[in-house]
Amino acid sequence: MDKFKILNGLIGNTPFVEITYSYNNKLDKVYAKLEWYNLSGSIKDRPALNIVKCAYKEGKLVEGQTICETTSGNMGISISAIANFTKNPVIICMPNFMSEERKKLLKMYGAKLILTNNFKEAFLKADELGKDGAYLSHQFKNVNNEIAHFNLTAKEIYKKLNKINYFVSGVGTGGTLMGIGKFLKKKCKTKIIALDPKESSLLTLGKSIGEHKIQGLSDEIIPKNYDENLIDKIIPIKSNDAIAMAQKLCKDLGLGVGISSGANFLASAIIGNGATTVFPDDNKKYLSTDLSSSVESEIVSNIKLLNLKII
Repeated sequence: MDKFKILNGLIGNTPFVEITYSYNNKLDKVYAKLEWYNLSGSIKDRPALNIVKCAYKEGKLVEGQTICETTSGNMGISISAIANFTKNPVIICMPNFMSEERKKLLKMYGAKLILTNNFKEAFLKADELGKDGAYLSHQFKNVNNEIAHFNLTAKEIYKKLNKINYFVSGVGTGGTLMGIGKFLKKKCKTKIIALDPKESSLLTLGKSIGEHKIQGLSDEIIPKNYDENLIDKIIPIKSNDAIAMAQKLCKDLGLGVGISSGANFLASAIIGNGATTVFPDDNKKYLSTDLSSSVESEIVSNIKLLNLKII
């Protein structure tokens, strides 16, 4: 479809930056992809495009057919934006505790929004809609999620940096960490670091022990996309530390990032050695959350952001 050619030009090839910082008075660098430069403002545009494109190619989706996705927000927004090009109605099933900005954006993109009490209910509702003929994009287990990052995001990173010591990311669907991680581990033996919201500890313990504030990560289930055998280390990150780090990136460097970006940077700074990561989205989807409140963090206070440059 010609529409996919247009979308290809609107998604990917995002800026890649080098951030010089000191942590406990030791100088180091973090390399990060600024993914809010994609069409709808997040890294999810990449897998959303690949999922829809492949569904059309395989005959699983046709123009006019409803697409349904269970999401914490960003994938739903991405699917909705892309579906407006392909002329597919969208129904989004999402827990009601996600940010108000996400809900409003989904409606602005024309999606029908079904709010549930939790992810389990959201998945069940999506399954019902699938039985009624909707195409379920299944981001948490769709292999085309991971493939998008393996074929595109990872190659964009590798093109800029031929030697990557560590790649760091949180896990929502697992697509980002698995797709980029597999490519980089194969190319340059990169060590793959997963961050785990401390209050939940889902990846560490195999089940969630509480609620956290890093929307988009550890969405109550360990996704089928996630392969623990690829992971070299898991780093726990507290919600308030992630929030404080995102605030510092905004105030000190002008990088208005979301909470998961703060978590990704902090985990990268902890692992050190010139770690590489992604900043999945910006701060505009979090205005109604604690990201716009005053948050203190001892670990973040020991980090000084010194310089930023484009790679």
